Amino acid sequence: MHKKPLALHKRLLALLLALCMMVAAVPAAFAEDLRSLDIFYAKQLSGNTCTLASAAMMMRRRAYIDGLENWDTITESSLRRVAWSYIGLSHDFSMLGIEVQHAYFDSGRSVKDQLIDMLNDHPEGIVVYNRHYPHAILVTDYTGGTFYCADPSSGAPSGRIPLSQATITIGDAVSYWFVASDINRTSGLGAALTATAVAYPSYLHAGEGFVPSGTITSPGNITRVNLMVLTESGEVVQSVSAEPNTPTFDVSSLADQLHFETLSAGQYTFLLTADDSFAGYYSRLNIRETMMVSNGQTVLASYSGTAPSLANSNAINLTETGFDVESTATDPDDEIAMVTYSAWADGEQFAQSMLGEKGAGDTYTVHVDAESQVLGIDSFMVNITAMDRDGNSCRGTLMVQVGLDDSESENEDTPLVADQHLM
Repeated sequence: MHKKPLALHKRLLALLLALCMMVAAVPAAFAEDLRSLDIFYAKQLSGNTCTLASAAMMMRRRAYIDGLENWDTITESSLRRVAWSYIGLSHDFSMLGIEVQHAYFDSGRSVKDQLIDMLNDHPEGIVVYNRHYPHAILVTDYTGGTFYCADPSSGAPSGRIPLSQATITIGDAVSYWFVASDINRTSGLGAALTATAVAYPSYLHAGEGFVPSGTITSPGNITRVNLMVLTESGEVVQSVSAEPNTPTFDVSSLADQLHFETLSAGQYTFLLTADDSFAGYYSRLNIRETMMVSNGQTVLASYSGTAPSLANSNAINLTETGFDVESTATDPDDEIAMVTYSAWADGEQFAQSMLGEKGAGDTYTVHVDAESQVLGIDSFMVNITAMDRDGNSCRGTLMVQVGLDDSESENEDTPLVADQHLM
């Protein structure tokens, strides 16, 4: 009488085991797809979009892992609208619920060791940028003691290839892009590692201090927090860290270990990173912002008489393809000979030595072409130099943060607005 229930029990147990085996096999199947299929990869569409093409390939792989049927809608062209900033890839963007952020390799460890660790947590791959070349590739996996990658350059073979066949090396790479969060995941990073009310310096005068603040929150435990200040070349000039192992962390608790008042004039990067552990998974928070330290208007040369002065400098007529910069240049004892402009974004110069056209009231104006479909993802800096006929000169720096006009959010042609400050 007990044979049938026992047989049924065995059949149910066998079915359960089969289902478990099927579930366990899914990640391996995806991993094999990622190694064998070339459907994720493409060559860059222009000479300066290697980072954009590499990011698109990485996100296509992530979307495929997530099981999204529209993973192939992520292309260089579609991603450009949300990720391309002036002359390069933005440091924080998202598409189809997949958020990508930029970070720097730890100079205290080899790039190889760091990539091996990261690839264990990121089967979609890591976009690695070598600024010495400069070029970016997608490092896809580390299998059998060999790194594999997808190189968007037309000079490299197509598809997933050994790193040795790529057009760059990675040993001296400085920075990378990675998938920071993904709302499509049913397992993995879990709830997001977040930061709220973060205050960081944007504009400082030399000798001026600042107290960073904000709260980092994790569904698990925050394992490490880093605050760094880097020069334009990526050199770390100030760095503090903590290992709280708590669900929340107050950023201001590190403030007394940073000394912004000791920074000399120049452009810097404020970098806040945090790592956490939750249910056996790991995630990273990355906040990177450009900050400017200035002595104000600087007299570059004074030979006789008085030096020029600058005032009323503004970025105007902002569009998706460019903007105008106007400023007033005067000299009480001499005539202004010329006013020139140079423009920078994200530490890279994209316009230089442009001659301003004189208008009414000692106002000089120049137009700057910004090589971007969307103006406003990041801030930019404009150096303005005025020279009189005696050779005396001065320079001012205009810092501009561009964004959309929130009051016009219902309009398809939302105007751009600028929050600007003359240093």
